[in-house]
Amino acid sequence: MARPRVALASRPVPESPTEFTEKSLKLVRDLVAEAVAACCDLAALARGQVVLVKPNLVRPDPRNPCAVVTDERVLLAVVGLLRDAGAAKVLVGDNPGYGLSLFEALACMADFTRRVAAAGGEIVSFDHCGSEAVPNPGAFVFDPVRLPRALLDADVLVDLPKMKTHVHTLVTLGIKNLYGLVCDDERMFSHRNDINAKVVDVLRLARPRLTVLDGLWAVQGQAPLSGSAVPDMNVIAAGTDVCAVDTVAADLMGIGAHEVAMLRLARQEGLGETDLSAIEVVGADPAGLRRAFARPVIGCAGAYDAVRVHEGGACMGCLSALRHALDKLAGEGAFAGRKPVTLYVGVPMPERRSLLRRDGELWCFGACAAPLAYETHGQAPAAHCVPGCPPHILDFYKAYKARYGNGA
Repeated sequence: MARPRVALASRPVPESPTEFTEKSLKLVRDLVAEAVAACCDLAALARGQVVLVKPNLVRPDPRNPCAVVTDERVLLAVVGLLRDAGAAKVLVGDNPGYGLSLFEALACMADFTRRVAAAGGEIVSFDHCGSEAVPNPGAFVFDPVRLPRALLDADVLVDLPKMKTHVHTLVTLGIKNLYGLVCDDERMFSHRNDINAKVVDVLRLARPRLTVLDGLWAVQGQAPLSGSAVPDMNVIAAGTDVCAVDTVAADLMGIGAHEVAMLRLARQEGLGETDLSAIEVVGADPAGLRRAFARPVIGCAGAYDAVRVHEGGACMGCLSALRHALDKLAGEGAFAGRKPVTLYVGVPMPERRSLLRRDGELWCFGACAAPLAYETHGQAPAAHCVPGCPPHILDFYKAYKARYGNGA
């Protein structure tokens, strides 16, 4: 059996994802065309077909989209190449994040939507196109899966992820990008340690025919909300096996496929190749591109003096949601001048007092920590509870700011 091929294209790319001219648009289009041509026959894939392009548009922000979302230049290149290859229609869609529709996310990005249309793409909101529950036999946790009609009616799915680390899943690449196909009311369950199984369950039903990974400006560290940009990564990776693309991309970030739970599960389920030695890598030399990305830290204890976190029997879902919120609050200066508060996350220890000391008000984060509120005795006020299994990443952020304001 032929080895899956992943093509790498790399050259210095001037300008930025927010301020660019025709010069870098053409260079990026050439890079994307080079990588795609080296891994597939795009005309055979797209001619006469309805193609859904799935970029990563997680909470796009026109003030700072450089590393968080798929580079607009890459998206425009892929849309244009698909139309040139004879695609009958090119749809562009995503569910940017829980509680935020695509149309709402793009409301202040009129120039972006105009350029997508000019390139031949049609933006579709999964919230408004309808959905259908699709049986998922063999799933770990997600059966059935309600998927948008735009996906089900399309002939071809093209995955267009961003190269990023992720506090919860270590990386967010091609497989994780498919989570943006999930409808809002199904996003938060199994968003704990089992998020990796859930994402792999989505992959069972939504198999990209082509993955084009944007690594022009990558992101490292506490991503997606609080990471730092790697503005000179300057790489495009493309392939027809999304697992192989993710494996190569993770390697370029200094991360092995064996470290990424969703890649381990995808390999176990026979959904793609994750053995780097079994993947044919063509084009640019990966040795010259490889970096040691700053890795995300999910632990919360001791991270910030203003919130004294005690981790009990906490899962990754609560730790990830809490760490996102803490990093965002710190980044906005909300902790400046604040007296400390105590926050407990996770299952309390049975038959023992789980919290012998508390500084300031007590917060219980997540459903597992809620019983601790009833252990509070004496004159102390009742604990503040942030419900959920797990809570959303912005729940504590909003509750803290509502209680204490924006900082000194």
